[in-house]
Amino acid sequence: MKKILLFVYFSGFVIFGIAQVNDSTSVRIRNVVKFLPINLQFNSVAFEFERMINIKNSVSLEIGLPSQKSIVGKYGINANSDLKTAGFGTTTLRAAYRHYTGKQKLPKGFYLEPYIKYQQIKGNASIEGVNDAEIPYAGTSDFKFNTLNMGCQLGIQFLIAKRVSIDLFFLGLEGGFLTGNIKTTPSLSTQYDPIILSVLNEVIAQNIANLPSFIKNKLSVNQTDTQVIVKANNIPYPWFRGGVSFGIAF
Repeated sequence: MKKILLFVYFSGFVIFGIAQVNDSTSVRIRNVVKFLPINLQFNSVAFEFERMINIKNSVSLEIGLPSQKSIVGKYGINANSDLKTAGFGTTTLRAAYRHYTGKQKLPKGFYLEPYIKYQQIKGNASIEGVNDAEIPYAGTSDFKFNTLNMGCQLGIQFLIAKRVSIDLFFLGLEGGFLTGNIKTTPSLSTQYDPIILSVLNEVIAQNIANLPSFIKNKLSVNQTDTQVIVKANNIPYPWFRGGVSFGIAF
């Protein structure tokens, strides 16, 4: 809850900055609407709105909408494996404050940008084998993860004819925490469920035991009458941010 409140507070600051533009500056082109193609690889369609608040500073809000797509046959996942279906979509909210180092009085040039970002990743998968009795993990899995990150990036934004923006961001380093769960439901008939659930629980617990301490200590495995649930609680992790966006300035 504290992390969500932190994101709301920072976003409120950005929105306040958008509303409180200093009209005494000589900034004429104050707004840029951008599309971020880099987010497509995370199954998200993302747009960003940047607003200059004075001659060298701006605030921005990024919204990414989930685009649920299959990942079978991608990312090294063999379409002929036991994994028959798998897909996910990502929702993104990012609030940022940007400081331009030059004297352009426009949203262009080198910049430094601290930000806070919230993401939610939701998806599902199904696993099948020639003989399900030989595959205790055969069945369906639903997963949902939430992350809250804070970071800072360097970049440079170009304006072509003062209207078309190309925003190249690089050296973006961030850190955050991940929470969420994976719920697996075996596909075998009810009479075998207690046995299969126990085997599945043991297999998952053994795999978790092989993970680094800072990860496995944040994971727990619970068994119900029909599912095995793995919960993640505030797993810390680093991330790198880089890419390019294209937009229209006005």
